[in-house]
Amino acid sequence: MIAVTSGCTSLGMTTIPLDKLKAKYADVNSKIIEIDGMNIHYKDEGQGPALILLHGACASLHTWDGWTDRLKSHYRVIRLDIPGFGLTGPAPDASYYKIDKAVNLFERIVDEMKLDKFYLAGNSLGGYISWNYTLKHPEKVEKLILIDSVGFPQPLPGLLAFATNPIIKPFARYMMPRFMINGAVKQGYGDKSKVSQELKDRYFELAMREGNKSSYVDVFTEMRRVFKNENLSGGIKDLKPPTLVMWGARDEWIPFKYFAMWKKELPSAKFIQYEGAGHTPMEEIPDETARDADLFLSGKL
Repeated sequence: MIAVTSGCTSLGMTTIPLDKLKAKYADVNSKIIEIDGMNIHYKDEGQGPALILLHGACASLHTWDGWTDRLKSHYRVIRLDIPGFGLTGPAPDASYYKIDKAVNLFERIVDEMKLDKFYLAGNSLGGYISWNYTLKHPEKVEKLILIDSVGFPQPLPGLLAFATNPIIKPFARYMMPRFMINGAVKQGYGDKSKVSQELKDRYFELAMREGNKSSYVDVFTEMRRVFKNENLSGGIKDLKPPTLVMWGARDEWIPFKYFAMWKKELPSAKFIQYEGAGHTPMEEIPDETARDADLFLSGKL
């Protein structure tokens, strides 16, 4: 068990060694793809059509634990720690967090896995990467699921705005207090009572991986730029594969009003809202969301 008791730790000034994090957060299903000096951590479980899952900012592949448990009997579920987060850790430089390079990196991961066609699902930042990849490779993505996805200009969420404040930014690369991470996790849930100590520990401890605090700041800085882009939604209307858009009605990171924008921009898609859920409904209510994902992917929705 990783101890998180010291003052420096509570202030987020510590670094947790990668081997300790691997002992807790990797398992027999963990694999590594090496690209550009990065050891990209992923898990590959189950049998059936391939389904790739991409998480959002501050998260890790563990945000999909519930979906994996429920879907791996019918699908080959592949989920990865996006560079900058989780056990993968920081990219070689901040350019990898720009959308073109993030899509290019995902292309290389797909090629390395020798996947010709697959289903793709992404949450938040992972949704942004997913729909941009799908625009470029509609022939590879058989069906697309977007969950509270980045897609339209908006104000920057609280933690991201705070960490990229010009005064705070240099310090945030070395200090990310536990109470702030805990607050961000709670903000991601509609039902705050579902935020367990285990969940808060996971988000905090993975943020303390060597290099991750600085990479978070780099990702947040890029998102600050992205959210100001008036042409951010350009291309959404051109998405060709069948698409399902899921949304937590209590999302505090990308508020529910943006769900209506997706409906207007992509009327051919299917839409499901979850009244009590927040920004990560696949993690908060895995039973409902995994069921709906399966119905959609199997053609029953």
